[in-house]
Amino acid sequence: MPKVSVSTETKAAPEQVWAVLTDLSRTPEWNAMHEGFTGDVPATVGEGSTYKQKVKLMGMPAEMSWRVVTADAPKHFEQAGDGPMGVKAKNRFLIEPTGEGSQITYEMEFAGPALNGPMAAMLEKQAGASAKTALEKLSGLLG
Repeated sequence: MPKVSVSTETKAAPEQVWAVLTDLSRTPEWNAMHEGFTGDVPATVGEGSTYKQKVKLMGMPAEMSWRVVTADAPKHFEQAGDGPMGVKAKNRFLIEPTGEGSQITYEMEFAGPALNGPMAAMLEKQAGASAKTALEKLSGLLG
């Protein structure tokens, strides 16, 4: 099962990080895989919220159906997603206060029959690069 974990530090307080992460209207500003939303998008997200997102990973477009599993402000935000060909995904953000701001850890996990064999390693590499870019953009937004 492909897994990715990247971290960065920002001078922003955990509450500021949380505000941007959970504001879906700001997703295009930082999420490197985001291609758009389909259908209704909640103004705010909390546990149980659902929405559909168009993403691009490894050059392939896909639509993910997301459900917020954990929304423990301002430290833990997790979503579970269903994609094409039986792909399951988890996105997890862990936000920890530091003396100067916050440490943000972005974790992704993928599962499904389409991701067996060499595809898993390719997905880990691409998702890792996208997660790193996303955290860099997010940190830039937060100052």
